[in-house]
Amino acid sequence: MQRRMGAIVSVFEVRSDPLGNKSFSAFREMMDVYIEMCGRELKQGRDFVTGGIKPTAADIERIEAAFTKAFGVAPGELKAGD
Repeated sequence: MQRRMGAIVSVFEVRSDPLGNKSFSAFREMMDVYIEMCGRELKQGRDFVTGGIKPTAADIERIEAAFTKAFGVAPGELKAGD
């Protein structure tokens, strides 16, 4: 499953890079963080599908930065209709 997710990220990267839209590339960054978290859980003998994942402070920081890059606001500042 982790290889499949990596393949999806690769296709997404190939298709999004020519766009030149930095905010769009943030989605790939979020996928990268998620796949790294899944990989850590597998190495610990856990199943990330049923057991979930546990982000570190660094993971959360990277996800929040990518979210802000994608949407122009921090995760807690996003409001409907903005």
